Amino acid sequence: MQNSRTGHIRGNLPIYLGLLLFFTRVLWPISANESSELEEDLAQIVRPRRQYIETTALGKWVKRLGRRHYKLSKQGVLVESLDGQKVLAELNPDIPLNPASVMKVATSLVALEKLGPKHRFVTQIYGDVPLESSQRSLASNLYFLSDGNPVFTRSDVRRCARALVRQGVRSFEGDLIVIGPFSLRARYSPEYTAKVLRRILRRVGIRIKGKTYLRLKSDFQEQSKVKFLTHHSDPLVKILWRQNAFSINDVADRLGRSLGGAGEIQEFLIREYDLNHADIYVEKPSGLEYNRMTARAVIQVLRALHRQLKNNQMKMRDILPVAGVDRGTLRLRFRSPSYRGGLVGKTGTNSSKDGGVSSLAGLAVTQRHGPVLYAILNSEGDVQTYRRWQDQFLKNLIKESGGVNQPLDLNPIKIKKTYTLSPWSLVSWHYQRNIQNSQQDF
Repeated sequence: MQNSRTGHIRGNLPIYLGLLLFFTRVLWPISANESSELEEDLAQIVRPRRQYIETTALGKWVKRLGRRHYKLSKQGVLVESLDGQKVLAELNPDIPLNPASVMKVATSLVALEKLGPKHRFVTQIYGDVPLESSQRSLASNLYFLSDGNPVFTRSDVRRCARALVRQGVRSFEGDLIVIGPFSLRARYSPEYTAKVLRRILRRVGIRIKGKTYLRLKSDFQEQSKVKFLTHHSDPLVKILWRQNAFSINDVADRLGRSLGGAGEIQEFLIREYDLNHADIYVEKPSGLEYNRMTARAVIQVLRALHRQLKNNQMKMRDILPVAGVDRGTLRLRFRSPSYRGGLVGKTGTNSSKDGGVSSLAGLAVTQRHGPVLYAILNSEGDVQTYRRWQDQFLKNLIKESGGVNQPLDLNPIKIKKTYTLSPWSLVSWHYQRNIQNSQQDF
């Protein structure tokens, strides 16, 4: 009798909690914020259990692994509905594995959270005295002030120098002072970057007679200087799309440095998204070298990324390429009419680490389950084989889920030329000239 009564109470628990919420709202006057918090707490209690959907796609994939004698312990797979209430596939979701360039998704999330999608990096150039076309040599230092633009290139430095040359300037009597996290390549030290900067200036025609110094931004007194040039990067969301579509390691590592480094990215994810230290380890924001993530952590990052983009009236395709459509690492995958445009994702490949690493993570749209988040992490195997199996696994899963619901709105970004480091090298400089204590564009 006691067990029957207990079972009755448990079966009707959502009803009792709903009545509690009703009487609380009606009879207990509380503030709107307190009411909202109470509703959220009760929603967590009455949330239905996760539903595990039976599919054959994962079983077929596991059989292929067995035939090649690949270790199951080196594979991690998790596919969930966007709300997390349906699990379509699960294999070792809590084993940390090398995500390779899928780590760029985590770096993208931290960048969006800290800076916002519309953020533009700014590089400014100052002197101590105004530019005058009649003076070929200025009794001034030359200051480069940067906030860590991850796509600033040598070409941009040359444009800067040529702009100064066009104003008649040929030399500075003072020093070259580099302020802030200025970088031209991720592998360059700050000292070497300043050396390269000086060399480029000299080759274009700007001679600096003094020495080169590195300074912190807090040491720079902007109000006492004269601004010569200002450079704005593309909006962050465009930088992230290109970084992820073409998997540009240099940009991701430079971006990570501007965010505080790999350690700060790791701690931010753990602190803000309830990850454990066992779930993630970040050595390189790009995913190079030794990094670790569990498939569950990848899904948590993807879900947080989707929520963050939605809050800014954006979608996943705004920072991840559409498979089979957009240029980049997914251009030649999922090209058949049945799947083309049905998912966005980020690839990861590192054949030199962990016996061969291949990964794929993103969002797919299905008829039966709506948008689903997927994470596939494979280690210790042939990366080309893993790619084929990843594609076949997702195709089978989408097919079992009723096929592609509706292809994602296709608006691929057109890029005329692809470069190794910066496929968007054509950027605009905004030149400013200070004459008689007033500024005007030139």
